Amino acid sequence: MNAVPQNLDVQFSRVAELGNELLTRLDALRNADPIFWSELNQAWIVTGHAEVAQGYAGAVPLSNRRLPGHAVAQIPPEDRQRLLPNIMNATHNWMLNMDAPEHPRLRKLLVKAFSKPIVEALRPYVRSNIAQVLDAASIKREVEFVEDIARPIPARTILRTLGLSEELIPRLHHWSVTLNSIGGFNLPPATLFAIERTLGELRDVFRPEFAKRRISPTEDFLSALVTANEAGDKLSEDEMYATCDVVLIAGHDTSTNTMSLGAAALARHPEACHYIRQHPENAVNIVMELSRLVAMSTAQVRRVDRDFTWEGHDLKTDQFVILAMGAANRDPKVFPDPEKIDFTRPQDQNLIFAGGAHHCIGHLLAKMQLAEFFPELVRRFDLELLDTKLDFGPTPMFRGLNSLHMRLHPRV
Repeated sequence: MNAVPQNLDVQFSRVAELGNELLTRLDALRNADPIFWSELNQAWIVTGHAEVAQGYAGAVPLSNRRLPGHAVAQIPPEDRQRLLPNIMNATHNWMLNMDAPEHPRLRKLLVKAFSKPIVEALRPYVRSNIAQVLDAASIKREVEFVEDIARPIPARTILRTLGLSEELIPRLHHWSVTLNSIGGFNLPPATLFAIERTLGELRDVFRPEFAKRRISPTEDFLSALVTANEAGDKLSEDEMYATCDVVLIAGHDTSTNTMSLGAAALARHPEACHYIRQHPENAVNIVMELSRLVAMSTAQVRRVDRDFTWEGHDLKTDQFVILAMGAANRDPKVFPDPEKIDFTRPQDQNLIFAGGAHHCIGHLLAKMQLAEFFPELVRRFDLELLDTKLDFGPTPMFRGLNSLHMRLHPRV
Protein backbone atom coordinates (compact mmCIF):
# COMPACT_ATOMS: atom_id res chain seq x y z
CA MET A 1 0.00 0.00 0.00
CA ASN A 2 3.01 2.26 0.30
CA ALA A 3 6.68 2.21 -0.66
CA VAL A 4 7.96 3.24 2.77
CA PRO A 5 10.01 0.47 4.48
CA GLN A 6 7.94 -1.44 7.02
CA ASN A 7 10.79 -1.23 9.52
CA LEU A 8 9.54 2.30 10.18
CA ASP A 9 6.19 0.93 11.36
CA VAL A 10 5.04 1.80 14.88
CA GLN A 11 3.08 -0.66 17.04
CA PHE A 12 0.74 1.34 19.26
CA SER A 13 0.30 -1.58 21.64
CA ARG A 14 3.95 -1.01 22.68
CA VAL A 15 3.55 2.59 23.86
CA ALA A 16 4.66 1.77 27.43
CA GLU A 17 7.82 0.12 26.19
CA LEU A 18 8.57 2.79 23.59
CA GLY A 19 8.09 5.77 25.92
CA ASN A 20 9.20 8.97 24.21
CA GLU A 21 10.77 6.90 21.44
CA LEU A 22 7.19 6.69 20.14
CA LEU A 23 7.42 10.36 19.15
CA THR A 24 10.78 9.84 17.42
CA ARG A 25 9.34 6.90 15.50
CA LEU A 26 6.31 8.93 14.44
CA ASP A 27 8.62 11.75 13.34
CA ALA A 28 10.48 9.28 11.11
CA LEU A 29 7.17 8.11 9.61
CA ARG A 30 6.09 11.70 8.94
CA ASN A 31 9.38 12.45 7.21
CA ALA A 32 9.06 9.34 5.03
CA ASP A 33 5.35 9.53 4.24
CA PRO A 34 2.69 11.41 6.25
CA ILE A 35 0.10 8.78 5.24
CA PHE A 36 1.44 5.30 5.95
CA TRP A 37 -0.18 1.87 5.88
CA SER A 38 0.76 0.06 9.10
CA GLU A 39 0.88 -3.71 8.85
CA LEU A 40 1.40 -3.93 12.61
CA ASN A 41 -1.83 -2.03 13.40
CA GLN A 42 -3.72 -2.86 10.20
CA ALA A 43 -4.50 0.83 9.93
CA TRP A 44 -3.28 4.01 8.25
CA ILE A 45 -1.05 6.20 10.41
CA VAL A 46 -1.36 9.89 9.50
CA THR A 47 1.41 12.09 10.90
CA GLY A 48 1.68 15.30 8.84
CA HIS A 49 0.10 18.41 10.32
CA ALA A 50 -1.79 19.32 7.13
CA GLU A 51 -3.13 15.79 6.75
CA VAL A 52 -4.14 15.34 10.40
CA ALA A 53 -5.88 18.73 10.29
CA GLN A 54 -7.76 17.63 7.17
CA GLY A 55 -8.87 14.49 8.96
CA TYR A 56 -10.25 16.41 11.92
CA ALA A 57 -11.83 19.11 9.77
CA GLY A 58 -13.92 16.62 7.78
CA ALA A 59 -12.10 17.40 4.53
CA VAL A 60 -11.80 13.66 3.78
CA PRO A 61 -14.46 10.95 4.25
CA LEU A 62 -13.56 9.63 7.70
CA SER A 63 -16.16 8.52 10.20
CA ASN A 64 -16.01 8.79 13.99
CA ARG A 65 -18.05 5.59 14.25
CA ARG A 66 -15.10 3.29 14.95
CA LEU A 67 -15.81 1.79 18.37
CA PRO A 68 -16.00 -0.88 19.48
CA GLY A 69 -14.93 -2.37 16.11
CA HIS A 70 -11.13 -2.41 16.30
CA ALA A 71 -11.13 -3.06 20.07
CA VAL A 72 -13.33 -6.18 20.06
CA ALA A 73 -11.87 -7.86 16.98
CA GLN A 74 -10.85 -10.95 18.99
CA ILE A 75 -14.46 -11.63 20.03
CA PRO A 76 -16.64 -13.33 17.36
CA PRO A 77 -19.30 -10.88 16.09
CA GLU A 78 -22.15 -13.19 17.08
CA ASP A 79 -20.92 -13.24 20.71
CA ARG A 80 -20.22 -9.55 21.28
CA GLN A 81 -23.65 -8.40 22.45
CA ARG A 82 -24.02 -11.39 24.78
CA LEU A 83 -20.54 -11.15 26.32
CA LEU A 84 -20.02 -7.38 26.23
CA PRO A 85 -23.45 -5.69 26.46
CA ASN A 86 -22.14 -2.61 28.29
CA ILE A 87 -19.36 -2.02 25.74
CA MET A 88 -21.63 -2.56 22.77
CA ASN A 89 -24.33 -0.22 24.13
CA ALA A 90 -22.14 2.47 25.72
CA THR A 91 -19.75 3.09 22.83
CA HIS A 92 -22.69 3.60 20.49
CA ASN A 93 -23.70 6.61 22.60
CA TRP A 94 -20.26 8.12 23.27
CA MET A 95 -20.19 11.54 21.65
CA LEU A 96 -16.60 11.03 20.50
CA ASN A 97 -17.87 7.98 18.57
CA MET A 98 -20.64 9.78 16.69
CA ASP A 99 -21.17 11.41 13.30
CA ALA A 100 -23.83 13.87 12.20
CA PRO A 101 -26.71 14.20 12.84
CA GLU A 102 -26.32 12.51 16.27
CA HIS A 103 -23.08 14.26 17.21
CA PRO A 104 -24.14 17.91 16.71
CA ARG A 105 -27.45 17.18 18.42
CA LEU A 106 -25.74 15.81 21.53
CA ARG A 107 -23.02 18.45 21.51
CA LYS A 108 -25.63 21.22 21.41
CA LEU A 109 -27.27 19.80 24.51
CA LEU A 110 -23.96 19.55 26.40
CA VAL A 111 -21.93 22.58 25.39
CA LYS A 112 -23.60 24.87 27.93
CA ALA A 113 -22.29 22.70 30.76
CA PHE A 114 -18.72 23.60 29.76
CA SER A 115 -19.28 27.25 28.89
CA LYS A 116 -16.87 29.98 29.94
CA PRO A 117 -19.10 31.27 32.79
CA ILE A 118 -19.39 27.76 34.25
CA VAL A 119 -15.63 27.23 34.01
CA GLU A 120 -14.85 30.62 35.54
CA ALA A 121 -17.15 29.88 38.45
CA LEU A 122 -14.96 26.85 39.20
CA ARG A 123 -11.69 28.82 39.20
CA PRO A 124 -11.69 29.72 42.94
CA TYR A 125 -12.24 26.07 43.83
CA VAL A 126 -9.46 24.96 41.47
CA ARG A 127 -7.03 27.45 43.03
CA SER A 128 -7.91 26.26 46.53
CA ASN A 129 -7.61 22.63 45.46
CA ILE A 130 -4.16 23.20 43.92
CA ALA A 131 -2.98 25.07 47.03
CA GLN A 132 -4.09 22.25 49.35
CA VAL A 133 -2.36 19.56 47.31
CA LEU A 134 0.87 21.54 46.93
CA ASP A 135 0.86 22.44 50.64
CA ALA A 136 0.83 18.73 51.48
CA ALA A 137 3.53 18.01 48.89
CA SER A 138 5.80 20.70 50.34
CA ILE A 139 5.92 18.79 53.62
CA LYS A 140 7.01 15.56 51.93
CA ARG A 141 9.59 17.16 49.58
CA GLU A 142 10.18 13.84 47.79
CA VAL A 143 6.95 12.89 46.05
CA GLU A 144 5.48 10.34 43.72
CA PHE A 145 4.18 13.13 41.55
CA VAL A 146 1.37 11.24 39.81
CA GLU A 147 -0.33 9.99 42.97
CA ASP A 148 0.57 12.87 45.30
CA ILE A 149 -0.13 15.80 42.97
CA ALA A 150 -1.19 15.13 39.37
CA ARG A 151 -4.02 12.71 40.10
CA PRO A 152 -5.87 14.27 43.07
CA ILE A 153 -6.12 17.78 41.60
CA PRO A 154 -8.12 16.97 38.43
CA ALA A 155 -9.91 14.10 40.17
CA ARG A 156 -11.35 16.45 42.78
CA THR A 157 -12.22 19.01 40.13
CA ILE A 158 -14.08 16.66 37.81
CA LEU A 159 -15.93 14.99 40.70
CA ARG A 160 -17.00 18.41 41.97
CA THR A 161 -18.06 19.41 38.45
CA LEU A 162 -20.21 16.30 38.16
CA GLY A 163 -21.52 16.58 41.71
CA LEU A 164 -20.01 13.32 42.97
CA SER A 165 -18.20 12.46 46.20
CA GLU A 166 -14.41 12.60 46.54
CA GLU A 167 -14.67 9.13 48.04
CA LEU A 168 -14.66 7.89 44.44
CA ILE A 169 -11.08 9.08 43.79
CA PRO A 170 -9.40 5.67 44.41
CA ARG A 171 -11.85 3.96 42.05
CA LEU A 172 -11.52 6.74 39.49
CA HIS A 173 -7.88 5.82 38.88
CA HIS A 174 -8.81 2.22 38.10
CA TRP A 175 -11.73 3.25 35.92
CA SER A 176 -9.56 5.66 33.95
CA VAL A 177 -6.79 3.18 33.24
CA THR A 178 -9.28 0.50 32.27
CA LEU A 179 -11.55 2.56 30.02
CA ASN A 180 -8.72 4.33 28.24
CA SER A 181 -7.44 0.99 27.00
CA ILE A 182 -10.42 0.75 24.66
CA GLY A 183 -8.52 2.96 22.22
CA GLY A 184 -6.23 0.02 21.43
CA PHE A 185 -6.45 -2.55 18.66
CA ASN A 186 -7.40 -6.22 18.98
CA LEU A 187 -7.70 -6.10 22.76
CA PRO A 188 -7.35 -9.43 24.58
CA PRO A 189 -10.56 -10.80 26.11
CA ALA A 190 -9.33 -10.17 29.68
CA THR A 191 -8.99 -6.44 28.93
CA LEU A 192 -12.41 -6.32 27.29
CA PHE A 193 -14.05 -8.02 30.27
CA ALA A 194 -12.34 -5.52 32.61
CA ILE A 195 -13.78 -2.66 30.53
CA GLU A 196 -17.19 -4.34 30.64
CA ARG A 197 -17.06 -4.55 34.45
CA THR A 198 -15.94 -0.93 34.75
CA LEU A 199 -18.85 0.29 32.65
CA GLY A 200 -21.19 -1.70 34.87
CA GLU A 201 -19.69 -0.12 37.99
CA LEU A 202 -20.16 3.34 36.51
CA ARG A 203 -23.81 2.57 35.79
CA ASP A 204 -24.22 1.64 39.46
CA VAL A 205 -22.70 4.99 40.48
CA PHE A 206 -24.70 7.19 38.13
CA ARG A 207 -28.12 5.49 38.30
CA PRO A 208 -29.04 6.68 41.84
CA GLU A 209 -27.47 10.10 41.18
CA PHE A 210 -29.74 10.64 38.18
CA ALA A 211 -32.74 9.61 40.27
CA LYS A 212 -31.85 12.16 42.98
CA ARG A 213 -31.56 15.01 40.51
CA ARG A 214 -34.85 14.22 38.82
CA ILE A 215 -36.46 14.93 42.18
CA SER A 216 -34.19 17.78 43.33
CA PRO A 217 -31.96 19.28 40.60
CA THR A 218 -28.90 21.23 41.79
CA GLU A 219 -26.28 23.33 39.95
CA ASP A 220 -23.97 20.44 39.03
CA PHE A 221 -23.26 18.72 35.71
CA LEU A 222 -25.47 15.70 36.41
CA SER A 223 -28.44 17.98 37.00
CA ALA A 224 -27.66 19.74 33.73
CA LEU A 225 -27.81 16.38 31.96
CA VAL A 226 -31.09 15.38 33.56
CA THR A 227 -32.70 18.73 32.75
CA ALA A 228 -30.98 19.41 29.39
CA ASN A 229 -33.52 20.54 26.83
CA GLU A 230 -33.04 22.10 23.42
CA ALA A 231 -36.28 22.82 21.54
CA GLY A 232 -37.92 19.87 23.26
CA ASP A 233 -34.99 17.51 22.68
CA LYS A 234 -33.74 15.69 25.77
CA LEU A 235 -31.04 13.14 26.52
CA SER A 236 -32.01 9.49 26.85
CA GLU A 237 -30.87 7.49 29.86
CA ASP A 238 -28.24 5.67 27.77
CA GLU A 239 -26.98 9.00 26.40
CA MET A 240 -26.59 10.35 29.93
CA TYR A 241 -24.62 7.29 31.05
CA ALA A 242 -22.38 7.50 27.98
CA THR A 243 -21.78 11.22 28.45
CA CYS A 244 -20.79 10.70 32.08
CA ASP A 245 -18.37 7.92 31.08
CA VAL A 246 -16.51 10.26 28.74
CA VAL A 247 -16.61 13.37 30.95
CA LEU A 248 -15.51 11.55 34.11
CA ILE A 249 -12.58 9.75 32.49
CA ALA A 250 -11.43 12.39 30.00
CA GLY A 251 -11.84 15.21 32.49
CA HIS A 252 -9.61 13.41 34.97
CA ASP A 253 -7.03 11.38 33.09
CA THR A 254 -5.99 13.82 30.38
CA SER A 255 -5.23 16.58 32.89
CA THR A 256 -3.42 14.13 35.19
CA ASN A 257 -1.24 13.00 32.31
CA THR A 258 -0.52 16.53 31.14
CA MET A 259 0.47 17.63 34.66
CA SER A 260 2.89 14.74 35.16
CA LEU A 261 4.43 14.83 31.68
CA GLY A 262 4.64 18.62 31.85
CA ALA A 263 6.34 18.54 35.26
CA ALA A 264 8.91 16.04 33.97
CA ALA A 265 9.65 18.32 31.01
CA LEU A 266 9.96 21.41 33.22
CA ALA A 267 12.36 19.62 35.57
CA ARG A 268 14.66 19.14 32.59
CA HIS A 269 14.28 22.75 31.44
CA PRO A 270 14.81 25.21 34.31
CA GLU A 271 14.88 28.07 31.80
CA ALA A 272 11.25 27.24 30.97
CA CYS A 273 10.37 27.43 34.67
CA HIS A 274 12.05 30.84 34.84
CA TYR A 275 9.95 32.07 31.90
CA ILE A 276 6.73 30.90 33.55
CA ARG A 277 7.62 32.74 36.77
CA GLN A 278 8.32 35.91 34.82
CA HIS A 279 5.25 35.68 32.56
CA PRO A 280 2.30 34.17 34.45
CA GLU A 281 -0.01 36.29 32.28
CA ASN A 282 0.86 33.97 29.36
CA ALA A 283 -0.39 30.91 31.23
CA VAL A 284 -2.74 29.62 28.52
CA ASN A 285 -0.05 29.85 25.83
CA ILE A 286 2.35 28.12 28.23
CA VAL A 287 -0.14 25.28 28.72
CA MET A 288 -0.63 24.87 24.98
CA GLU A 289 3.11 24.76 24.28
CA LEU A 290 3.83 22.30 27.10
CA SER A 291 0.95 20.12 25.91
CA ARG A 292 2.29 20.23 22.35
CA LEU A 293 5.77 19.26 23.49
CA VAL A 294 4.88 16.32 25.75
CA ALA A 295 2.24 14.98 23.33
CA MET A 296 -0.13 13.55 25.92
CA SER A 297 -2.82 13.63 23.22
CA THR A 298 -1.08 11.21 20.90
CA ALA A 299 -3.72 10.11 18.41
CA GLN A 300 -7.36 9.45 17.68
CA VAL A 301 -8.81 6.75 15.48
CA ARG A 302 -11.22 7.20 12.60
CA ARG A 303 -12.85 4.77 10.15
CA VAL A 304 -12.87 5.20 6.38
CA ASP A 305 -16.46 5.98 5.41
CA ARG A 306 -16.05 5.26 1.68
CA ASP A 307 -13.24 4.46 -0.74
CA PHE A 308 -11.11 7.50 -1.60
CA THR A 309 -7.59 8.45 -2.64
CA TRP A 310 -5.56 10.63 -0.28
CA GLU A 311 -2.28 12.01 -1.56
CA GLY A 312 -1.77 9.01 -3.82
CA HIS A 313 -2.88 6.40 -1.28
CA ASP A 314 -6.05 4.36 -1.85
CA LEU A 315 -8.03 4.10 1.38
CA LYS A 316 -10.79 1.48 1.49
CA THR A 317 -14.14 1.54 3.27
CA ASP A 318 -13.97 0.40 6.90
CA GLN A 319 -10.20 0.58 7.17
CA PHE A 320 -9.01 2.40 10.29
CA VAL A 321 -7.04 5.65 10.28
CA ILE A 322 -4.89 6.81 13.21
CA LEU A 323 -4.76 10.62 13.21
CA ALA A 324 -1.54 11.24 15.16
CA MET A 325 -1.84 14.77 16.50
CA GLY A 326 1.23 14.13 18.64
CA ALA A 327 3.26 13.86 15.44
CA ALA A 328 1.37 16.68 13.69
CA ASN A 329 2.27 19.00 16.56
CA ARG A 330 5.94 18.20 15.95
CA ASP A 331 5.79 18.92 12.22
CA PRO A 332 8.61 21.42 11.56
CA LYS A 333 6.63 22.91 8.68
CA VAL A 334 4.27 24.36 11.28
CA PHE A 335 6.34 24.32 14.49
CA PRO A 336 9.99 25.16 13.69
CA ASP A 337 12.51 23.45 15.98
CA PRO A 338 9.66 21.36 17.45
CA GLU A 339 11.64 19.80 20.31
CA LYS A 340 12.37 23.24 21.74
CA ILE A 341 10.08 24.75 24.38
CA ASP A 342 9.05 28.13 22.98
CA PHE A 343 6.30 29.79 24.98
CA THR A 344 6.18 32.70 22.53
CA ARG A 345 5.31 30.65 19.46
CA PRO A 346 1.77 30.96 18.01
CA GLN A 347 -0.60 28.19 19.11
CA ASP A 348 -3.43 28.69 16.63
CA GLN A 349 -2.50 25.49 14.74
CA ASN A 350 -1.93 23.37 17.83
CA LEU A 351 -4.04 20.20 17.52
CA ILE A 352 -3.77 19.11 21.15
CA PHE A 353 -7.55 19.44 21.60
CA ALA A 354 -8.23 17.99 18.13
CA GLY A 355 -10.25 20.14 15.77
CA GLY A 356 -13.33 20.51 13.64
CA ALA A 357 -16.67 19.28 14.92
CA HIS A 358 -14.93 17.13 17.55
CA HIS A 359 -12.88 19.91 19.13
CA CYS A 360 -12.65 18.91 22.80
CA ILE A 361 -15.82 20.08 24.52
CA GLY A 362 -13.99 20.45 27.83
CA HIS A 363 -11.02 22.44 26.52
CA LEU A 364 -11.88 25.56 28.53
CA LEU A 365 -11.94 23.59 31.79
CA ALA A 366 -8.67 21.82 30.95
CA LYS A 367 -6.90 25.05 29.99
CA MET A 368 -8.12 26.87 33.09
CA GLN A 369 -7.03 24.12 35.47
CA LEU A 370 -3.61 23.65 33.85
CA ALA A 371 -3.07 27.41 33.58
CA GLU A 372 -3.61 27.67 37.33
CA PHE A 373 -1.46 24.64 38.10
CA PHE A 374 1.84 25.11 36.26
CA PRO A 375 2.55 28.72 37.31
CA GLU A 376 1.76 27.86 40.95
CA LEU A 377 3.91 24.73 40.83
CA VAL A 378 7.04 26.54 39.59
CA ARG A 379 6.35 29.59 41.78
CA ARG A 380 6.57 27.37 44.84
CA PHE A 381 9.23 24.86 43.80
CA ASP A 382 12.36 24.12 41.83
CA LEU A 383 11.81 20.68 40.34
CA GLU A 384 14.29 17.81 40.45
CA LEU A 385 13.54 14.68 38.44
CA LEU A 386 14.63 11.53 40.27
CA ASP A 387 13.71 9.00 37.57
CA THR A 388 16.32 8.28 34.91
CA LYS A 389 13.63 6.81 32.66
CA LEU A 390 9.99 7.78 32.53
CA ASP A 391 7.50 5.06 33.47
CA PHE A 392 4.85 5.24 30.74
CA GLY A 393 1.48 3.56 30.97
CA PRO A 394 -0.02 1.34 28.26
CA THR A 395 -2.76 3.66 27.00
CA PRO A 396 -2.05 4.22 23.29
CA MET A 397 -4.06 7.33 22.43
CA PHE A 398 -3.64 9.54 25.52
CA ARG A 399 -0.17 8.95 26.95
CA GLY A 400 0.52 9.15 30.64
CA LEU A 401 2.90 8.04 33.37
CA ASN A 402 2.34 5.27 35.90
CA SER A 403 4.65 7.04 38.32
CA LEU A 404 7.01 10.01 38.51
CA HIS A 405 9.48 10.46 41.35
CA MET A 406 10.52 14.04 42.00
CA ARG A 407 12.17 16.15 44.67
CA LEU A 408 10.54 19.52 45.29
CA HIS A 409 12.81 22.32 46.44
CA PRO A 410 10.70 25.09 48.03
CA ARG A 411 11.33 28.60 46.76
CA VAL A 412 9.12 30.48 49.21
